[in-house]
Amino acid sequence: MSGEDRRLATLYDVLEFLDSLRESNEIKVWSRMLEKTAAALDAEAAIYFYHDQISHQLVSFHSIGAGSDAPTKAPVEPGEGLAGWVSKFHEPALLADAPSDSRFKALIDSAPGVETKSVLAVPLFINLDFVGVFEFINKAGEMFTSEDLRFVKSTIQQTSHTIRRLQLDSMVNRVTTYNSSILDNLSGGFLAVDLQGRVMICNPAARQMLGIQGEATDRAVENVLDLIPQLAGVIRRTLATKQTVKRKDVHWEFEGQQRVLGYSTLLIKDTQGQLAGAGVTFQDITAHQK
Repeated sequence: MSGEDRRLATLYDVLEFLDSLRESNEIKVWSRMLEKTAAALDAEAAIYFYHDQISHQLVSFHSIGAGSDAPTKAPVEPGEGLAGWVSKFHEPALLADAPSDSRFKALIDSAPGVETKSVLAVPLFINLDFVGVFEFINKAGEMFTSEDLRFVKSTIQQTSHTIRRLQLDSMVNRVTTYNSSILDNLSGGFLAVDLQGRVMICNPAARQMLGIQGEATDRAVENVLDLIPQLAGVIRRTLATKQTVKRKDVHWEFEGQQRVLGYSTLLIKDTQGQLAGAGVTFQDITAHQK
């Protein structure tokens, strides 16, 4: 198989691997990517350094090929050796004759028992955060090329995007669970709608207090609040006027009894500060009206 065919096959393999990921353990993912990329390059050895966010040192975490069973390398300071240079300047490096380059340092940029000739080193990023360095040592039978560098950068970029997506998914799930727990445990009712007046949130207290049956979300607020249309009108006016009210009350009849609901409204905005919907918080204050 030619080098180009091998790179293409590896790229397909990488994409399938990334698509199969369900958790964002970035160190494990980068380690697997090192193995796949080194095989595509036919590298004699390869090292994955992760960036310690506290000390800002590079730590050799995973190595493959010749010398991979050797003791772990000492942490690398920014600017020390080729790996440290990549860490300091966040730029890739391609050395056709590594020993003659002033940035090369054998204790850092070589594998034990390997006569280092050429080195390809590339920084790793997730979003805008620098997270480590890949170093590939000696390409079998030839030197690393600019096409090899382009291939490595492409696989790293795809890996970075996937890890970031998984991190965001995980964060959204955690925030959603956290917010849901808060809403579910509120003693008061809370109901929120989008710009079209369709219910997005309706907590258990609201369902119980207003006698809401069946599915509430993604339905028009008038349909959900059919037993208390006055409150649906309050939410619609809040959306239309973009004005909130505080500590108002509405009288209504529920299960044959006259009830009084105390409420306040609020506007919901997205991360850009644009209006995204409206909400209402309320309590049954019937007992306080007697």
